[in-house]
Amino acid sequence: MKGIAVITGASSGIGRATARQLADKGYKVYDLSRSEKPQDGVEHLSCDVTKRDTIDTAIKHISEAEGRIDVLVLCAGMGVAGSVEFTKEEEMQRQFDVNVYGPIRVVQSALPLMRTQAKQGKERGRIVFVSSMAAVFSIPFQAMYSATKSALNAFAFALKNELKAYDITVSCVLPGNVNTGFGAARRTDLAGSDVYPNMQAAIEQMEQEENNGMTSETVAKKVVKACTKSSPSLFYTSDWLSDLECLGDRLLPTRLATWVVGKMYKC
Repeated sequence: MKGIAVITGASSGIGRATARQLADKGYKVYDLSRSEKPQDGVEHLSCDVTKRDTIDTAIKHISEAEGRIDVLVLCAGMGVAGSVEFTKEEEMQRQFDVNVYGPIRVVQSALPLMRTQAKQGKERGRIVFVSSMAAVFSIPFQAMYSATKSALNAFAFALKNELKAYDITVSCVLPGNVNTGFGAARRTDLAGSDVYPNMQAAIEQMEQEENNGMTSETVAKKVVKACTKSSPSLFYTSDWLSDLECLGDRLLPTRLATWVVGKMYKC
């Protein structure tokens, strides 16, 4: 056995594909999610990342059963689409609760174990966040989602330095467009379409790009790379187009970058 891998949101999409690939590599994998969808070599523990007691219960179970967590992958997430002006308070809070506070809660719960466990080779463990290219170029009418992924990147950046002394590495994987069930589960609210007549076209463009996007398995390979590569990087992209977008973020003037994104999403 290569180690103990714990993945939030491993019941579907990128998380499920990552669980499969890590199990195939010899890891014992735990899926922390609300829904149990059995997969060979993966043990499900009921967990809702918005509820700290369920997180603590799951981590305690793993600590008592295994005594360590070698890889912690934060993959659970959800999306909200619609105009900023008309986004309901509860939807806004839910978006941040799942995508930002959820991963932070899991990290807080797991760190006492990871920080004190014996080293395996040169390190004690790895933490990998599944972020998004929406953190690099924020998507109009998906501002809340984009903001959560930017926050996740900033959190990972700071955490990497905090945990350096304990030999725990931190990485973020930033997928581009991925064809999963994520889009179908997105909470879309077209309230205010009369005020923002281009909103529906922008959301439809985004959904079309997702439908033509890469597979969960392709992104999972990058997540697994962050989990297993010697001396992992802080940020990983998932394809050449994402690499090009990151280069554009560094080189393009802000005015030109916002104009390009606006044209892409018909704003």
